[in-house]
Amino acid sequence: MAVRNALWVSIAFCLTFAAIPLRAAEEFPSRPIRIVVAYAPGGGNDLFARVLGKRLTETLGKTVLVDNRPGANGIIGTKLVAAATPDGYTVILADMAHATNPFVYSTAQYDPIKDFAPITALGSAPIILIVHPSVPMQTLTEFIAAAKSQAGKIVMGSGGTGSTSHIAGEFFQLRTGTRFTHVPYKGTGPALADLVGGQTQCIFSPVAAAIPLVTAGRVRALAISSAKRAAIVSEVPTFEESGVADFRVGGWYGILAPAGTPKAIVARLNKEIVAAVQAPEVRSRFDDALVTPGTGTPEEFTAFLKSEAARWSQLIKTVGIKVD
Repeated sequence: MAVRNALWVSIAFCLTFAAIPLRAAEEFPSRPIRIVVAYAPGGGNDLFARVLGKRLTETLGKTVLVDNRPGANGIIGTKLVAAATPDGYTVILADMAHATNPFVYSTAQYDPIKDFAPITALGSAPIILIVHPSVPMQTLTEFIAAAKSQAGKIVMGSGGTGSTSHIAGEFFQLRTGTRFTHVPYKGTGPALADLVGGQTQCIFSPVAAAIPLVTAGRVRALAISSAKRAAIVSEVPTFEESGVADFRVGGWYGILAPAGTPKAIVARLNKEIVAAVQAPEVRSRFDDALVTPGTGTPEEFTAFLKSEAARWSQLIKTVGIKVD
């Protein structure tokens, strides 16, 4: 009898704790959720986090806050999320640097896959090469010729060493045989501010942050990495049109939680975020920024992250991007 009672107690104990993740998901969220943006305000990550946060606040019934934690090309904010309690209340809106930083920075000390619970991709967008209005070259062909004849004299800003804009710039130099002087910033926002101010001459910018400056005439666009011209800047040719073939590089955005976040909560967040991206007001902002929505399952996002890490780690090794 004692053995039988002990067995039933053991079964009840296991069933009780097995039900905890399900109950947590049913009750989730019971307090505000924080979306960490690992860059300064003003960049694409910040824009989409705020658009997404506003919609999720409405659908979840709890405040979804944006927490900017810039520094070290996103490493500070990324490590903060990796170390956060895995309960779904702290997530990060990440980009390409999430997958490439561990290959660039010896201080990154995080695994872009194992230390996180990928929730969903959000979408992808092309890169656009923009220059300060004082730059005399009017076409990409002229720009490449000048960069070759004046090696290192054109100053290229970026959102940080190993950032999407930096990787795109290095890829361009490798493909065209050009050489720029690279100046990294703590995010795309500050890099664009200095481009507008004339401290730098060019940047391979994520299109979301650059389009308002292009349409306002504060910078000039030379080429865009999309397969065809974008309607909102129809006068801007593609890299392919301008003679740089197979320039397949673009920005992407996705949401990740800390590793160990219960699968039921990951599934709930995935469902809510996928639905939010399809909301008209969110789709409209994505469309304005030339972002193609690309949500999917956590498993699909995990596979994508692995492919990105493999692809760009090879480029990083080839051109020698390394920060100790």
